[in-house]
Amino acid sequence: MKITNKKVSTLQSKKQKDLRFYCLMMAIPILQFCIMWVGVNFNSIILSLKEYDIQMNITWTFNNFINVVKDILSDEYLQTSLLNSIQFYIINFLITMPTSLIISFYFYKKFALSRPLKIILFLPSIISAVVAITIFYYLADRGWPILVEMITGKKDAMGLLVNAETRLVTILVYNIFYSMASGFLFYSSAMSGIDESIAEAAQVDGANMVQEFWHITMPMIFPTFKTFLTAGVATILIGDYGMYAFSKISGGSAVPTMGYYLTSGIMQDTTQVRYPYFAALGIVLSILTAIIVFTVRGFLNRLDPFEDMESRKKKGKRRKGAALTCEKTR
Repeated sequence: MKITNKKVSTLQSKKQKDLRFYCLMMAIPILQFCIMWVGVNFNSIILSLKEYDIQMNITWTFNNFINVVKDILSDEYLQTSLLNSIQFYIINFLITMPTSLIISFYFYKKFALSRPLKIILFLPSIISAVVAITIFYYLADRGWPILVEMITGKKDAMGLLVNAETRLVTILVYNIFYSMASGFLFYSSAMSGIDESIAEAAQVDGANMVQEFWHITMPMIFPTFKTFLTAGVATILIGDYGMYAFSKISGGSAVPTMGYYLTSGIMQDTTQVRYPYFAALGIVLSILTAIIVFTVRGFLNRLDPFEDMESRKKKGKRRKGAALTCEKTR
């Protein structure tokens, strides 16, 4: 079948239109990346090397980094914020990760009530974080005293966020529930891509649900698990955990974390004098976070069954190549 010049020109014009559409769609995210990542980070590095005096004269120095290191080692409030961030992440991870995996497996197997439960548990990931925090605040601070009065008859019950003794646990409960929604979204999507014939073959071989989950499902979704865990570790030192929004909505009822320390410090300072200090603090925390992320990723790569298979294939190819070179030399 001959292809006419008209058909060739039609195909070329279609390709040009597709290319223009692709360039138009990619222009916005590339522009955003250049401004919000390259530009902002470069500006932060430059800003961290500046020092302002009362007359707003600029001096180029490394004093901001020295002050940051000193404050991390001596400032009690900064140390408390750092420890709270690590504590929030560890507790959140230990509860959220296994719970998200088990419930996602429940959805994947399409057990009873899986559809309505999926809609309910996905809601926090759909609703804005500020809206979710506002709803949670009114339930915990306004609704809790009313509930206690209805059950026990006591009228002196305090709100869970106003009360300093229950504030930390209450905010932890919110973060756990909110984090599980994103976990369901990632893990459920990964499990839905597993070929059903693999699970059926395991069941024929006599595998129960626990064995299927551990030996079939987990290895198949391990790349997603690795990515999700690595992305979560990246926020361990700079996570806000909704503290700034909680403090603004509740009038100061928040637990100090590093994200809250950075955000509140930048938002409350009305002059540029303290901006270089926070820029240096952000760079120091980014370096520490990068060390943690690469360490965790290296550890997870060793556990990844797919990485192990690839490394075995590469080793096999190297051995074959070495054998061929030996034969040629002979």
